Amino acid sequence: MTRSSTHWPLIALLWATGLLAAAQFAKLTLTIDTLNGLYAGAPVPLAVSAVSVVGIIGGAVSGFLVGRFGARRVVLWSVTLSAVLSLIQGLPMGFVAFMVTRLLEGFGHLMLVVALPTMMVVLAKPTHKPVVMGLWGTFFGVGYAILGLIVPPVEAWGGVGAVYVGHGLLLAAVLPVLILALPRVMATRTPLPKLIPLHRAIYSTPRYFAPGIGHGIYTSIFIAVVAFLPTALDAMWLVVALPLTNLSGTFVSGFVAQRVPASRVSVAGFIIAGVLFALMAVTASPWVALAALFFTGLTAGANFAAVPEFNTDPQDQARSNGAMAQVGNMGTFAGTPLFALVAGSLWGIAGMAISICVCGAVMGGWAYRAARRDAVLHAA
Repeated sequence: MTRSSTHWPLIALLWATGLLAAAQFAKLTLTIDTLNGLYAGAPVPLAVSAVSVVGIIGGAVSGFLVGRFGARRVVLWSVTLSAVLSLIQGLPMGFVAFMVTRLLEGFGHLMLVVALPTMMVVLAKPTHKPVVMGLWGTFFGVGYAILGLIVPPVEAWGGVGAVYVGHGLLLAAVLPVLILALPRVMATRTPLPKLIPLHRAIYSTPRYFAPGIGHGIYTSIFIAVVAFLPTALDAMWLVVALPLTNLSGTFVSGFVAQRVPASRVSVAGFIIAGVLFALMAVTASPWVALAALFFTGLTAGANFAAVPEFNTDPQDQARSNGAMAQVGNMGTFAGTPLFALVAGSLWGIAGMAISICVCGAVMGGWAYRAARRDAVLHAA
């Protein structure tokens, strides 16, 4: 049913829940030095990538699960699971047990990042859907930024366990609010398809997978560039400035997509960012780097906004969000190792970023053209 108004308070609540989902990554990366000392000799970085691995394996399935059980039920169960696991992580345990909690936490994270935007877009009237998805696109960076301020003093006060317990308590606190506030959004009784036909159904349907293609290519740039550019440009203040600039581009994309199709904004963002990365290599200017990150942020938000552009049905949006989660985690997983190969050189970093932007413009442009044709055929 098409809404005549946008439920902004409830959308804000869902977005805030998304910040707690982002914290499932941020709390570990911000305490990784302490964990390396606590679990000396153990492959602690795997505890970060464990959540991404779950997303790669189960991203497509998550969209169907949201459609099968309903976004409301999935959000509530995922928040409950995440709260319990985070509280457990605050207890002393061996590394293997800690890894088990991280893998299980990956399922909660995956279901949240599919169900939350699916519910948010349902609560928005048509003209506000791009803005709402642009807002959702900021959840990861904002979550990191907030935890970057909170984690150091909390860890200094109560140790690493206090960080995880605090995260669990915040999730537990938001749960009753969600129970009271969330409406029922789609719940079908259709059985889940088998894994191979399920993936075939998504990745043979351009209107489902096109936003995910753009998102996966974007995620392969963001974390890696933020990690390596400040040192390459000898401007460590960029550690804070780059994510904030990227977030501003993501938020602005929602307003731009009200006037220009989000799919076109995504491709344009890749093209402009590629040109700016080339200019950055020539000038070695931090300000040009900031401009490039603004336009990658514009692309990020546009990819999220493209989900409702091509998919009007909530179940279709859930499937597309599942593909976004799956391919996005592939980009996150692959991006940093790729950039690490050229991290010692500004020209190397710029060259890698340009190559990925060209890939985004070409592959994203192809996928979105196919999605437009598919959407027309589906509407007919």
